[in-house]
Amino acid sequence: MGFALFLILLLFLALGMHVAFSLGIIGFSALYLLSGGQAFVALPSIFYDSLESFTLIAIPIYIFMANLLTQSKISRDLYEMIQDWVGHFTGGLGITTVLFCTGFSAISGSSVATAATVGMLALPEMIKAGYERKFIFGMIAAGGTMGILIPPSLFFILYGALTDVSVGKLFIAGIIPGLIMSGFFFIYVIFFSKIRGYGKRQRATWGKRWASTRRGGWILVLPVIIIGGIYTGIFTPTEAAAVGAVYVILATLLSGNLSLQILRESLLQTLKTTSMVFLIICGALLFGHVTTLLQMPQQVIHFMSKVGSSPMLFIILVCILFIFLGDFLEVVSITVITLPVLHPILLNYNVDLIWFGVIMCINMEFALITPPVGLNLYVIQGIAPDANLIEAFLGTWPFMILMAVALILIFIFPSLATWLPQFLL
Repeated sequence: MGFALFLILLLFLALGMHVAFSLGIIGFSALYLLSGGQAFVALPSIFYDSLESFTLIAIPIYIFMANLLTQSKISRDLYEMIQDWVGHFTGGLGITTVLFCTGFSAISGSSVATAATVGMLALPEMIKAGYERKFIFGMIAAGGTMGILIPPSLFFILYGALTDVSVGKLFIAGIIPGLIMSGFFFIYVIFFSKIRGYGKRQRATWGKRWASTRRGGWILVLPVIIIGGIYTGIFTPTEAAAVGAVYVILATLLSGNLSLQILRESLLQTLKTTSMVFLIICGALLFGHVTTLLQMPQQVIHFMSKVGSSPMLFIILVCILFIFLGDFLEVVSITVITLPVLHPILLNYNVDLIWFGVIMCINMEFALITPPVGLNLYVIQGIAPDANLIEAFLGTWPFMILMAVALILIFIFPSLATWLPQFLL
């Protein structure tokens, strides 16, 4: 019956039903078949338990912070600062875009927010400078995916809440893999720009550099506050979200970038996004409750033991599953659907959950740039109406290869993800 539920779920999604409602309807129907009228009694408890997590409080706070950064002029100040320092190199606009993706990921926690922001800033300038469209689209879409790997990360918050793993350790675990991936992108952009002969900007004067640094450099203090505070044990990841939000509000207010309209739009977008995320969580955990009652994790463990697979082979198969699901579902849905089933299996295999969290996060990055549901591709289409999904997707291929190399490195050398977290206070 358990696997029949997944087939029905795929059918509902293929028919265009919203993910949260698909999960909720199938989950409740199966629960009713299993327990009859008791399903009505259990439903409120399941929904309450789904959201009764102190860790989840951080999600709307980080979403608000990302929205406020996107709505205000802060992002433009940061982009101009980076451009003033590196824009005079060959392919300077591309280098600026990769560095901005890395820096903005460290203050927003959201891939979509990162892709949208860098797209609005970089796309017009790069097209005007003669950069190839596919190259631009691919760089922005793939660069935006770092928003869920480089801390703070909304994915790691959700993963930690579902697996009882320290979100602080997950944040720290994403630093080295995030820098590796950013480094790969950086090297490729320089190499491609030199081959194509993309031009340079005029070197900015030192006075202009320091002026733009005074305007945009203060925002780079934010990741230091968040990650430094978590790493030294001054505050928890949830408290870090609150501290970061207060810092952004005060900084935008003092710099003159905050208005009632910007605050209103940021709060409204935060409400919409948070409601969507929490609704999916409720539906998915109801679905997960039913799969637990049907002992699906135990069935998978039994099957894997019969075929004699190792933990590493199991994780490879799971990665393939993630890439497949990424073609049809977005990150939140994949996470909350699969983790309740995978978690006990991973524990049975004694898999390091922090290391697996980083592996899963990189797989979720692929989901953000693979059609037909790749959200970052739709972001590109929204910013450049004349772009199509195929064009944007083809542009991501070189970056996806680099992401795959990073994934293989972390798979072979787990210490790249687990070394820093062991020093967390």
